[in-house]
Amino acid sequence: APPSALPPPLGPPPLLATGSQIVAMMARTALFLWALVANLAALAASKAATPRFKWGQNKELIFVSVMVRDLNKDSVSVTLPDGDLRFRAKNAKGEEQALDLPLREDVEESLKFEVSQRPDKWGTAVVITLGKQNKHRWDLLVQDPKKFKGLMDKDWSREDQTLEPEEEVPYLEDHSDYLVELTSKNLNKTLKKYSAIVANVRFPWCSQCKSQDNTFATAARAAQKKGKKDGRWKKVAFAVLDAREERRLAKKLDAKCDYTCEYRVFTEPGEDAVPLKSKWSDVELLESVKKYLGPAVQVIKSEDELKPLKEKNTTCFGSFVSEASPKYQLFKKVAGLMRGELVFAAKFGADRTLELWPHKQNFSFKFEGTFEDNGTTLYDWIKPRAIPLLQEYDWQLRETYEKLGLPLGKLWIDDSDKNPSFEKVVRHAVRRVAKRYIGKIAFVEQKKTTYSYELRDYGLNQPEAYPAFGMASNASYNSIKYGFEVTPDVAPSVQDFWKDADKAIERLSEFCEQVLVGSWPEAHESGAPQTNWTEGAVKQIVYKTFKTDIESPERPLLLEVYGKYRAEHERKAKETENLAKALEPHSKLFTVASYDTSDNFLPQGEFKREKYSSDTEWYWVPAKDSGAAARDPIKKLTKPKKDAPIKNVIDFAVKSTGSSDINAEEVMKKFEELMKENPPPAPAPMPPMDMPDMGDMGDMGGMGGMGGMGGMGG
Repeated sequence: APPSALPPPLGPPPLLATGSQIVAMMARTALFLWALVANLAALAASKAATPRFKWGQNKELIFVSVMVRDLNKDSVSVTLPDGDLRFRAKNAKGEEQALDLPLREDVEESLKFEVSQRPDKWGTAVVITLGKQNKHRWDLLVQDPKKFKGLMDKDWSREDQTLEPEEEVPYLEDHSDYLVELTSKNLNKTLKKYSAIVANVRFPWCSQCKSQDNTFATAARAAQKKGKKDGRWKKVAFAVLDAREERRLAKKLDAKCDYTCEYRVFTEPGEDAVPLKSKWSDVELLESVKKYLGPAVQVIKSEDELKPLKEKNTTCFGSFVSEASPKYQLFKKVAGLMRGELVFAAKFGADRTLELWPHKQNFSFKFEGTFEDNGTTLYDWIKPRAIPLLQEYDWQLRETYEKLGLPLGKLWIDDSDKNPSFEKVVRHAVRRVAKRYIGKIAFVEQKKTTYSYELRDYGLNQPEAYPAFGMASNASYNSIKYGFEVTPDVAPSVQDFWKDADKAIERLSEFCEQVLVGSWPEAHESGAPQTNWTEGAVKQIVYKTFKTDIESPERPLLLEVYGKYRAEHERKAKETENLAKALEPHSKLFTVASYDTSDNFLPQGEFKREKYSSDTEWYWVPAKDSGAAARDPIKKLTKPKKDAPIKNVIDFAVKSTGSSDINAEEVMKKFEELMKENPPPAPAPMPPMDMPDMGDMGDMGGMGGMGGMGGMGG
């Protein structure tokens, strides 16, 4: 009962009390004591008991068993609020059982639990299984084991005792002269001391980023030395945050133990930290940190101060009512995210339309989007306009274009055959196209001497013709590729195509438009189409002709699919050549064809074949009937599935035609005759093996007198 429900306390008894008064007073005292005891009992009953528990682990999982006597199985609840373990249950008497475990490390959001059928000395066990976010051996289950002294045991039956303790390097202690410790408690205080904090958020047991840890410490020491000459470096701190001890802050910063090894940069209290990619050298890392030496936004007093900024950089300028303006705060946030990519400048006094001037261009872009969101609209608007319309590409820009997330138009220039005036015309045309597709497509220029190998994936290498143009769906290695091939119906030659700049601009724009809407076919590696095929010869099909020759053939195909790096390739190629000749009298019924998967992409719809397989497989490809939506399915020679003898191939072809006009034995006889008349080249002779001069070994170096050793057997 609440205290207000208790009887009023008794005052001192009167000096001259009657008997009835004394009896009444005694009754009231008894009532008060009874109510007090009942209140204390209710208070004790309302406090939940903490059950005993034990834990074990393997590399991937944590097992926690919570024991409750006389458990009410239907009352069990297990959750993970904020990544910590929360257990609630009741016993048969309805008494609450509660256990809250602030876990040592992060676990996956999903969990499993079950009531064990095996009895435990401390009651019925509820076995909880948690997935580790970082797959390694935990040193402890909870942050502070002392709080659970007498309640927590080790579950050796579920403990993988082969897990070795991991070496934890005292990283901060080893570099304490130039690294500072960062915690959730001192974060704001440290930010007030420094203009920027570059934080290495690391797990003490993680070995994935060992080399980057060393680079970070070396850069910190170098920055400290720079600070003696340049005061700006004194305002930059290199800090270490222990991701295990500061689990909540590390989780907020998305800390991971993996090969990406990103750092975090803090600039102002209350602002989100910005990720910073690790570098392989301290020089590269310091170059990346340099952009944090100054403010994200350069505040100017007049627009005259803009001119020198625009001469050297792509510049984004905004005019705002005041520094406290919500629009300016959003502008400043985006500027912080894009440090080093362009210059942000601001002036206060009045709101005006935000403008962006590309470097070395005589025009500007005006922002007409919203400032009512979290900055995403402005950020997405600036990103594609902050890069040049056409930029010479190298591998260091890959991350920039990957983050951009736009399709990437590629212009390949033959830098081994310089023609400045012609190249100027080509670049002018591509920039004109790029200007039409700002925010939709990014454009780069690539040198033949460095990037000609890429033309294979764009189907532009048979033959290579420069300048070449293609597009990737994004900047990643596994992007979808599209090739723009200058065929005779487009222009007499590649050179003629580019010389007519206006025509090139329109044709390239049409290509870009069709890629964006998904109507341009994907490009893949392809051999050069065959131009001299005649009946009685093998029809060599390539990926560029796959759609017409295999998906819609006018007559059936006896198709050989192979890789030219197969064993005895020259012999097998000669067999196919002679087979086509032997079947020439029946060429109106079907065509003998081949497809080399070493040089051509093979769609996997009907052909189930590993990419780098060099085996020989034979197929029957039916003709597509006129008016039909598609041809009938292909059939495969399966006896044997690979490297079938020619006799089996002939039998397969005769059976597939369904014609009685072909005699398999006669075809085989003709084939054998052709193999004698037109045999494969003889294998190259083995090189002679030069034996070293062993000297005169006729008498084994004077050992001839050992013949009498035969009697040693007895």
